[in-house]
Amino acid sequence: MSKLVVGLLMGLALAIFATAVAVAAEEVKCEGTIAKIDGANVTVKAAAESHTMATDAKTKVTLDGSAAKVTDLKVGQKVKATCSKDGTKLTCVSIEATSS
Repeated sequence: MSKLVVGLLMGLALAIFATAVAVAAEEVKCEGTIAKIDGANVTVKAAAESHTMATDAKTKVTLDGSAAKVTDLKVGQKVKATCSKDGTKLTCVSIEATSS
């Protein structure tokens, strides 16, 4: 019986931990102009500030409404980005770019 209780408590603790980790990342949206591209990092200048965001294989990129790659992006293009924020790190979930 005590093994069952210990197992249930461990399972509950694991579920609470997994939920806390999932909630830790928040969604951030930004809109502006690409100011810099450095490998997988894209810097977007918004009206009052700049944001440097990482991209990865899961980042969905569109250019003028068509599927694209991060390597297709160019400085000066207008973008709308949706990122996940974990601490101070921004990782792009999607980038919608338009040619200037």
